[in-house]
Amino acid sequence: MTSTSRSFVLALLAAVLCAPVVSADVLSVEIVERNLIEEGQVFGDVGSYEELVGRITFGFDPDQPGNHAIVNLDRAPRNGDGLVEATADLRILAPTNRRLGNGVALVDIANRGRLTALGFNRGGNGPYGDGFLMNEGYTVVWVGWEFDVPEGRPMRFDVPSVDGFPVGGLGFAAVRDTTSWIKYDSEATVSAQHTLSFGSSQSGRFLRTFLYLGFNSDTSGRKVFDGMIPHIAGASRLDLNQPGAEPISLGMFDATSFPFSDAALRDPVTGAIDGTLGNDRSRENQPLVFYTNTGVEYWGGGRVATLVHSTPDGTEDLTLQDNVRFYFLAGTQHGPGPFPPPPPGNRQEMGNPTDYWWNMRALLASLTEWAVDGTEPPPSRYPTFADRNLVAPAAIQFPAIPDVRSPADRTGGTRVANPWLEGNDGGGVELPMFIPQVDVDGNEVAGIRHPEVAVPLATYTGWNFTNADNGDPNTLVALAGSYIPFPSTRAQRERTNDPRQSIEERYSSRDDFLTQVEAAGRDLIAQRYLLEADLRSILDRAGEHWNLLMDSN
Repeated sequence: MTSTSRSFVLALLAAVLCAPVVSADVLSVEIVERNLIEEGQVFGDVGSYEELVGRITFGFDPDQPGNHAIVNLDRAPRNGDGLVEATADLRILAPTNRRLGNGVALVDIANRGRLTALGFNRGGNGPYGDGFLMNEGYTVVWVGWEFDVPEGRPMRFDVPSVDGFPVGGLGFAAVRDTTSWIKYDSEATVSAQHTLSFGSSQSGRFLRTFLYLGFNSDTSGRKVFDGMIPHIAGASRLDLNQPGAEPISLGMFDATSFPFSDAALRDPVTGAIDGTLGNDRSRENQPLVFYTNTGVEYWGGGRVATLVHSTPDGTEDLTLQDNVRFYFLAGTQHGPGPFPPPPPGNRQEMGNPTDYWWNMRALLASLTEWAVDGTEPPPSRYPTFADRNLVAPAAIQFPAIPDVRSPADRTGGTRVANPWLEGNDGGGVELPMFIPQVDVDGNEVAGIRHPEVAVPLATYTGWNFTNADNGDPNTLVALAGSYIPFPSTRAQRERTNDPRQSIEERYSSRDDFLTQVEAAGRDLIAQRYLLEADLRSILDRAGEHWNLLMDSN
């Protein structure tokens, strides 16, 4: 319970509210807290919100075909009804008056117990920020899926073990069955006509694996999610559904295996034919999918985002399926760094502060419209071989900025084994690596360019090298990008031999800069990559950015 929330008395003063359950897979739900959010704050036309906190208990049938993908479920202990039980944390944000919501449940796949979808709420006023998700009327749902979440964090998942190893694959079924319960069970604690999911980084890899294993069909054969956003996952999946799995691990260079893309393609290494959405488990009930990635997923961590939209050998562009869009967030890093950027610390450059969440809000709105009323979303935006803006690292045209190390010698790491492929799985084979090309300033030219990337005061990258005082200076810092400000003046540029134009040479004044930023923002709004209501915040930040770099000169 947050300091700004107030508990109110539950029915009959009970400490636990048991919801009647008629779902075949959800055995019981216990709501142990019910809190009015922000002391009854009103969120637009939706009104007040409440937070429900409790536990949900599942009964999984090992003989049900929809559960056959769960490794060792058939060997797990069963209750008297022959079901394998597991219990998870459950948390729900819902309009107090359910009828005022938008009819959409957004199921957020927690990342190591962290509630990632709250990133859509911007601003510094606690976890709810400016209340974007609530103002839009979403019911937001979290359910524990990860058995190794550390003590003290929410969204834990208690599962049985076999031979001392947790049956981790039950996490996929927990998300599936919670969502199906909300979508199809008239007696569920909350209900929704449409269901979306969001997962970021580790939990984005969860969603890619969820799709690959066929969990978007529930045990009655119905579609679970209408749409989803696997965010900053690249071409990777998750180590969860096998004995000894460690989903909480960072998954660097050990999470990417064939297949990489959605379509069923032939692996040039093994000859196997497979696809994330192109196998017998996953072909039915496919959701609408937005893949969103930053430069980090192209450059580092073995996530090789190119392979989501290219052939497995990285030589040709793929045509994405009609239900799939891919959006590259140019000039950003895995998660936006703080602004103003602090000193580099263990990195050679300051962290990249570009706030891509403004673009993500517009994409969530588009995915919602696509799922609810069929409105086509904005076109995919990402680098391609055809446009010659997707290149090998050695072909990167990064400017020779003084004291900035070039990333042109990077490699993609090696693929890992895929236990679902028989015989030679290609584990250990080097992954092909191709990255977004840059302009004369070192800024990526393809994708959705945030207004401050399109009208820059700095070079923004998806890579950053380790400071020599903290380790090998030839090693990339995990998940980090760089922020390298332009010289403020021509004199400074000439003094340092910086090849990039100075700020004073680019813009006649602060007003000129902000006018260009606004024009770039309005262009994105017209193309539906930015919401009109969010432009003001971007302009305010751009003004602060100008002051940061120019007021000291």
